[in-house]
Amino acid sequence: MMPWAEVLKSLAFWGPGAMIAGILILAIYKLARSVGLEFVKAQQDLARATARQAQSMEGLKESLQAYALRDNSEHREMLVLLKYVSQHQQVYERVRREHDACVRCRKNGKGEADAAID
Repeated sequence: MMPWAEVLKSLAFWGPGAMIAGILILAIYKLARSVGLEFVKAQQDLARATARQAQSMEGLKESLQAYALRDNSEHREMLVLLKYVSQHQQVYERVRREHDACVRCRKNGKGEADAAID
């Protein structure tokens, strides 16, 4: 690679047009380099942000699955409890009917055997 002094001498040898072209090329090179570095940095930041988003989405997926499973287990627990309460209510109603029948029989003067026939 030639030193800058030799580059300037050769550009001066080619005339003012070459000097202007050289300066323009140098300015474009520096501008492209600074913009290129910013672009590369922006792309790296975008890649990091995308990776973080992908990780958070994976965490969100696991969180939603855990929530759905927990919700399903709570729902099953509620169904079991409702079934128990329903059965308990049915037993309570049967006992209450039998008790009311016994009370009516005693008021009417019939025995339990007569009430069962009715």
